[in-house]
Amino acid sequence: MKVIVISDIHGNLEALNKVLEYTGKLEGDKRFVCLGDTVGYGPNPAECFKIVESLTDQICLGNHEDSVLNTNYDYQITEYALEAIRWTRGVLDKEIKKATTKLPFQIEENDILYSHATPDQPMLWRYISNARKAYSSLIEMNHALCFVGHSHRPGIYSYRQLQRNSKKATLSKDDKTIVNVGSVGQPRDGSPLLSFAIFDDKDWNIEIIRLEYDYQKTMEKIKKANLPLFLAERLARGV
Repeated sequence: MKVIVISDIHGNLEALNKVLEYTGKLEGDKRFVCLGDTVGYGPNPAECFKIVESLTDQICLGNHEDSVLNTNYDYQITEYALEAIRWTRGVLDKEIKKATTKLPFQIEENDILYSHATPDQPMLWRYISNARKAYSSLIEMNHALCFVGHSHRPGIYSYRQLQRNSKKATLSKDDKTIVNVGSVGQPRDGSPLLSFAIFDDKDWNIEIIRLEYDYQKTMEKIKKANLPLFLAERLARGV
């Protein structure tokens, strides 16, 4: 079965719809897993959360869902993110907020772990954005495979082959691998192309998919919502 792993949608409906358009054409059985941060930053948090809920019940808690619920984090959040979080708190209804309280930090199945942040101590919201940071988590990891998001930067990091340059790989069950699936709604690796992963759980093949989408439409929505202009501009630059 193809496992479509998405993360960090951040209220970007145009990007999410592009993912669904692409995956809708895939042949064979498929299912979705979401690693969290469906809300935050973007102009359509409620719409995106409801779509993800309709796709899967396997949804991890992201730091932005956590921040919507818990104002204790406000002093730790950057100015732009905090303004967006406060706006998001105002537009999400009680039903969605209640649903986010039930989201787990991690989802475990067989020898695979799904987590928004690092596999070790996920509640600390640490980033995996390069090989060095991946290595410290790989040492502590007890699973053969872990999918993460959070950094918005895709990458495949195996213990025996720490940095993979390819966006495709056949993984080994005898090794330990962390796959950062990147961000659907706000990529930060210098490219505006959205990012997610498709995993074949039979052959253990993984591919990180990058797609163009109408980010200019999302930018206009951000401006119309009077969210920080930086949140719109960064979509075009992938930062």
